[in-house]
Amino acid sequence: MGDFLNILLKILLAFVFGGLIGFERERRNRPAGLRTHILVSVGSASFTISSIYFYKLFGTANDPGRVAANIVVGIGFLGAGTIIKEGFSVKGLTTAATIWVSAAIGLSCGLGLYLLAFLVSLLTFLTLILLRNFEIETFGKKDRKKRILMVKVTDKPGQLGKIGTILGEYGINIENVKFEREET
Repeated sequence: MGDFLNILLKILLAFVFGGLIGFERERRNRPAGLRTHILVSVGSASFTISSIYFYKLFGTANDPGRVAANIVVGIGFLGAGTIIKEGFSVKGLTTAATIWVSAAIGLSCGLGLYLLAFLVSLLTFLTLILLRNFEIETFGKKDRKKRILMVKVTDKPGQLGKIGTILGEYGINIENVKFEREET
């Protein structure tokens, strides 16, 4: 029963700590959110727990550290999938980093290093929340959100120009225009 409770504690803490990071990413509508971060953290904890038990069962010929190293490599591929290049800017680096940190949190929980997992979770969450505003104020980074506006107009010359003028008066930049003719 002791092993069961120990494993349960490790997995539940990985769930909670990974969820904390995922919650913040989900709130910001990022590509990897709550579920992804929980799954990464819990999966990493599970691999770590399994490697420890595998080592206990089969002895020194098997290195449990190899599992941790392979988790880091595998998570790199998952994180790379969240990085997007748009023109001259790159987006998704913070989300990729949080996926990587969630894996580390899961590894820490799997090893029973609860204080480490808690501190990393707390510092990551605070970094995402507090330093975001600091970056905006100090470095002039803007939190620009893109929206899609669909407008249905009659086929009349000058309509697009009028729409552009009105949006411009409100400081809205048009990045892309797409026309579709409605079937009648």
